Amino acid sequence: MPQASKKVAQATPTAAQTVAANVAAQTGTTLTQAELVAAAHAIHGHGPLHTSYHGGNCTLPGNVSGIIGGTPAPKAAGNLVKAFANKYPGATVKLTGLLPAHNVAQTSANKRYNIYNAIWAGGSLAKIHAVAKGNAAGFGGYADVVACVWQGWVTLHK
Repeated sequence: MPQASKKVAQATPTAAQTVAANVAAQTGTTLTQAELVAAAHAIHGHGPLHTSYHGGNCTLPGNVSGIIGGTPAPKAAGNLVKAFANKYPGATVKLTGLLPAHNVAQTSANKRYNIYNAIWAGGSLAKIHAVAKGNAAGFGGYADVVACVWQGWVTLHK
């Protein structure tokens, strides 16, 4: 006698779960400056512009100067880094060789000193995130990593 199949009700994903799933599906095995900048700028429609992550000036279409700090680009960049970290918990940070002679003049009591020293050491993104979060970095502890990827100083690897 055949058994009646039971229909299991599946919960409809929330909008946030759907977005998270879509981002995870589109996240590659590396995250470079070009990828981050292109994706973030596509969010606000200015194309793949390279500019300062922290609200710097950029040249908009028609050679108009603009400031992107108040646009969704920095937030999109941060979301991409967080999505990458969530998808690849063992991700690493690698220096690109483009790092300028960067000197954090502050003492170890300054959060930037601790965070940037962790980033310059490279290695585990989770370790760098723990240092950054412990030093009250913005964007859930990823702000400085986002800025360094944005500037092309580091890349993230699966």
